[in-house]
Amino acid sequence: MIRLHKTLLILLSTASIVVAQPVGKLLDLRSYGFNIPPGTVVSTRGQHVATVNEFGNPVIGKVHVTLGDYHIVLLPDGQLVGRAISEAPVSDEPFVGADKGQLGKMLQQQLFAGFQVRKSGRYVYVYNTSEAFAQSTSQILEKMAPGIIGYMKNLDVQVHEPEVPLVVVMFRTEAEFQRYRETPPGIVAYYHTLTNRVVMYEESKLSEIKPELAIKQKINTIAHEGVHQLLHNIGAQTRTSQWPMWITEGIAEYLSPTSTGQYMRWKGAGTVNDFRMFELEQFVKTTELLGKSPGKWMQDVITAYRLDSQGYASAWVLTHYLAKVRQTQFKGYIQELQTLGPLDGGFRVSADGTIPRHLDLFAKHFQLQPKEVEAKLVPYLNKLPYKDPFIDWPHVTVLMRFRGPRGVQMLGNVFHNDEIADQWLSRTIDQYDLERSQIQVQKKVFPTRILAERYVRGSLK
Repeated sequence: MIRLHKTLLILLSTASIVVAQPVGKLLDLRSYGFNIPPGTVVSTRGQHVATVNEFGNPVIGKVHVTLGDYHIVLLPDGQLVGRAISEAPVSDEPFVGADKGQLGKMLQQQLFAGFQVRKSGRYVYVYNTSEAFAQSTSQILEKMAPGIIGYMKNLDVQVHEPEVPLVVVMFRTEAEFQRYRETPPGIVAYYHTLTNRVVMYEESKLSEIKPELAIKQKINTIAHEGVHQLLHNIGAQTRTSQWPMWITEGIAEYLSPTSTGQYMRWKGAGTVNDFRMFELEQFVKTTELLGKSPGKWMQDVITAYRLDSQGYASAWVLTHYLAKVRQTQFKGYIQELQTLGPLDGGFRVSADGTIPRHLDLFAKHFQLQPKEVEAKLVPYLNKLPYKDPFIDWPHVTVLMRFRGPRGVQMLGNVFHNDEIADQWLSRTIDQYDLERSQIQVQKKVFPTRILAERYVRGSLK
């Protein structure tokens, strides 16, 4: 529901059990978005250099990593940029993050004419949205940040305050959002690891149809992208290091639950994510993998190079289970990932779009194979409480009546739409080895989930 993929936006997709920076390795960073030639990685991280920002003003930057004849430099505004070594001499001057007020004014003058600017806490907000949307966004991000920093400290992960301002750009419309940077359909917000900015838009078609649901989805997405930005700026997750996709997205989902109502608020790390629970409920109802191919679901998640929406949900519940039930192992896993430096952690992607070696690090810490994970995860999932975010939307009921070994039987279920209902029906017919002529099927649509469930319960009594 958040997006189909964002490999080019976050530039984080894989991880390694090798924790040393890949010094001496020849890399091509053009796929990362750097317009520099391939080169050999050199260990110069932390060196200060004299350079210029995107507007041509002289600044002191910090070397993130060196590749051949080029530095990747952290600028005071948080951006990572490529600079020729010959044009970025070493400097003894200190690296200091940009002043939030001056940065906001510069962005307003140079890039976002007509936008409002607000600075608060760790953040600089640049927006042309409604004040209510800007206020809700800042409220979520600022209340979330101390809790996430505290959570990482509880994992014994070494963290620090951000060195640079955290910039959040808010557009009023999707068209403006797409003009700024073209993204795949379905993305409403993203964190860009090179610019270090969270970017989003306010208005959408869903806002016109179901404004309350649209707000819930947007606030949840904003919090998710805010987690990415925060983890990359407090030292928990090194920018350009490559963690497995499942934990990159799973921990962002785990740390970002929000609620709406009179007050937009962050609910706290590890509370149930209603949108992801909804997706998993539909998945478990309709998939044949759990019965026919045990282990494949979790293997696909753990080794994924990219995730679709259902993959995000699966990554969330896997993270939720491990963080809650396997706390010591989870802590060790995150601590090892934190040791990955710039450009560390890359494995070759297989022809099927997976990275099988991710299983090695997973098994090392959790002592579990995918089949064992699934056996524990499904009952765990079924016990998690949640409120269907679409509870007030129309729901489809299916009742099927057939003669089995024990006489006449009736089965029934409730679904969010016809497509999922038909998938469940086909799966159930196959499971009971029935012919269509042997069953009677009744489908009805009810205006809410509560009415649909009440009808099915009464019919099955």
